[in-house]
Amino acid sequence: MVVALDVADALQRSQRRPEHFGLILMNQVRQSIDEVLAIGEQLRQNAGLDPYTPILIMAENYGPDLEGQDISVGNNVYVSYLEDGEQLKAMLQQLCPVS
Repeated sequence: MVVALDVADALQRSQRRPEHFGLILMNQVRQSIDEVLAIGEQLRQNAGLDPYTPILIMAENYGPDLEGQDISVGNNVYVSYLEDGEQLKAMLQQLCPVS
C-alpha cells in the first residue's frame, strides 16, 4: 500500500515504486468525480499500469438516493457512495480477490 497526501505526492510516489499496484483507491475531496477520475487515469499511466487496474473513488458529498451504491463509470472505474465500512470492504474484496 502506498498512501499519498495529495495529487503531486501520489504522482511522485507512483513513479518511484517498481512494484505493481493492484488498485488505486481515491477519496473525492473538493473536486468533481470527473477531476478525480482524470487523476486516477494519470496515476495509472504514471505507474505504468494496464488500463484494467481498478480505480475506486469514494464519493464525498451525495444525496440519500445514491447512498449505498457502487456505480461503474468507466474502464474498471467505480464510484462508491458509502453507507458504511462494510460496503467498502465488500467492494475492495470484489476488485482485489485474494488467491
